[in-house]
Amino acid sequence: MECSFSTLLEAYRHLWTNRSLTKKKLNEQESQSLLYETIEKELRDEMTHPRARQLPETKFYYAINRIMNSDLSEQEKLSLIHIHVNVMEQIKE
Repeated sequence: MECSFSTLLEAYRHLWTNRSLTKKKLNEQESQSLLYETIEKELRDEMTHPRARQLPETKFYYAINRIMNSDLSEQEKLSLIHIHVNVMEQIKE
C-alpha cells in the first residue's frame, strides 16, 4: 500500500462527510486503527438501528461502489478497497 493511513483517512472523510471522526492530528498507527475500526463499523452497519441494518455484503457493495465512483486518485481507491476487503474477510471469519 503506497498511500499513508493519514492520507487514506482523509480520503475516507472525503467520501463519507457525515461521519464524525476525530479532528485531532493522528500519527500513522492511530490513523490506521481509526480507519479499520470505522470501516468495520460501516460494514457491520452499526450506525443504523438494529431492525434496519443491512448485511455486511450489501454494505460492502455500497462502499466499493462509492469508492469507485469518487474523484479520489486511483491509488487511494485501490488502497481503500484493499482495506475494505481485509476488514470484510475479518468479519466473515
